[in-house]
Amino acid sequence: MAKRRGPGEGNLKLVWDPAGRDRWLATTTQELRVGRYTLAGELLADRQAGEDIRDYRYLILAQIAASNGVDTAWLAEEPDSAEAALLRLRANVIRALQAHRAQHPRAYGLIDLTRKQCLEAADRFPDDPLPWIALLHLAPAAPDNVPGPPELSIDGPWETMGQLWRRDPWNREAHHRLLAAVGPKGGGSVSALTTVAHWIASQAPAGSALLGLQLVAFIEAFRQQLERSDLNKVLLTYRNWSTAYAEQETERCYTHWFSPTSGNGALLPDLHHLAHALWAGSQWRPAAHVFDAIGPYALTMPWSLHGNPEQVLVTARERCVSEL
Repeated sequence: MAKRRGPGEGNLKLVWDPAGRDRWLATTTQELRVGRYTLAGELLADRQAGEDIRDYRYLILAQIAASNGVDTAWLAEEPDSAEAALLRLRANVIRALQAHRAQHPRAYGLIDLTRKQCLEAADRFPDDPLPWIALLHLAPAAPDNVPGPPELSIDGPWETMGQLWRRDPWNREAHHRLLAAVGPKGGGSVSALTTVAHWIASQAPAGSALLGLQLVAFIEAFRQQLERSDLNKVLLTYRNWSTAYAEQETERCYTHWFSPTSGNGALLPDLHHLAHALWAGSQWRPAAHVFDAIGPYALTMPWSLHGNPEQVLVTARERCVSEL
């Protein structure tokens, strides 16, 4: 295990691992890549870490299973395993989305089959939010939009969200999937995504990772601007994250989500989103503390939006920790 360094202790050798400090997950991913799933069964059966971490573990392992097919072997060996069944479901969603993006001739049938599998899993595991999260994950390829709540004139997968809210009202991944469904990836707009992100984040309780949803909206707006504008990235970065609203939302996420625990137990993507927003908004001292929580564990997004992700991440970290 890599030793956690203080933010002023110099450069870290980056470790490109979405598991971050969850070394149980990291070890399990290594095992799953070579077709061994015993550890996966133990990891996914563990509920003590909380639902958000459980969901993330399923997602990371499903990305591997979707590639190497280990979920098929596991379910054949243990047909009564709930963990194997749910991993298979999440892997099938990823496969269906891949077929959809590739415009594969069998994509429609695969998407329809996967949607039915989500609903069957919801019947089999009636108290579990995971089947509904899987259905939300599928939503950009299988939209089932209805009008939103009275305060939102935005269509989206709100019936699925209603099922989710009854089981886990502040579920992290579900709300991220909702943003994807109402945003450009789901045929919607950045404006809709931003509105929904603000609506959720404004209600999220202190300590909830959903306080960072608006940071995701800023990233999506920036991504769209890069596609449509000939302005340079430095100017666009300054314009997006140096507004009073961006500073307010970033500070709120830092103060009410990160600071109380110094990021302990936080998922790696959320930490990177916050570090990125603080850096882009020139809030370097608080960013240094978030980089400390991140440690050596690197992700491509959102740093790749500014160029080579490794170079941008290293430069951003060095600039921020130099303030301490």
